[in-house]
Amino acid sequence: MNLVRIKDLKAPDGHPIPALLLTPDVSPRGGSIVIHPYGGTKEQMLAVALSLVEKGIACLLCDLCGHGENHAEIGVGMLEEMQAGIQYARRFGSTSAVGISLGGRLALMSSADCMVAISPAVVAEISPQGKWMFENFPSPAVREPYSGYVTELLDKLGPVPKHARPCLLLYAERDIPMILEGAAGLKAGLSGAELRFVTRDIRPDIKHDNGLVRYLPRWFNHGELKFNAECGEVAAEWAAVRLLQAQHA
Repeated sequence: MNLVRIKDLKAPDGHPIPALLLTPDVSPRGGSIVIHPYGGTKEQMLAVALSLVEKGIACLLCDLCGHGENHAEIGVGMLEEMQAGIQYARRFGSTSAVGISLGGRLALMSSADCMVAISPAVVAEISPQGKWMFENFPSPAVREPYSGYVTELLDKLGPVPKHARPCLLLYAERDIPMILEGAAGLKAGLSGAELRFVTRDIRPDIKHDNGLVRYLPRWFNHGELKFNAECGEVAAEWAAVRLLQAQHA
């Protein structure tokens, strides 16, 4: 496989979108944009991308605005950045969008032919424990106006639109409770969605008097999905089949 830096990808307003392109040695069977979570970077998604490339899918990994090497102001402009990435990936054929957490939510809002939303950030309300983590443990990879800005950003992005394109909703078996609670309602609005769970290498729940301490294994299970081998395997196998179907549709 081959890894190169992409320097000519730009948002509609002209600002550059830092990106990596990972391609198989053989002719790609399709393309994919791989989208990092809030507070993440394109490099953090290499494990997921490697699983996709091993299935013959060319992968574009981008830093969203306000993250990593992307110095554009953080905000809803990340939707347009994602769309620019999808248009770039379409040179390889039918295209999927694969993302985790915020990236999973963005994937479901994309124009891709199919989507893999890994523990997508779709909740009725962020839990007090989640808010505390965002406010007190901000990632150094994100330039946000204040700690916990993600709650405002999710509101600004708006709801995931209903559609019938193929979607895989993939969660950790013991994921963040509020995200798991949002799965059924999310699936109900996506008639082409399939719901699955990662069960390997998941942290067990713990008993403790402190609610935040009890919450931590769920937080880690959510965040560690991008490095979970089963998660990458399931996402890649599913995407490869759906891209092949899209090419023959």
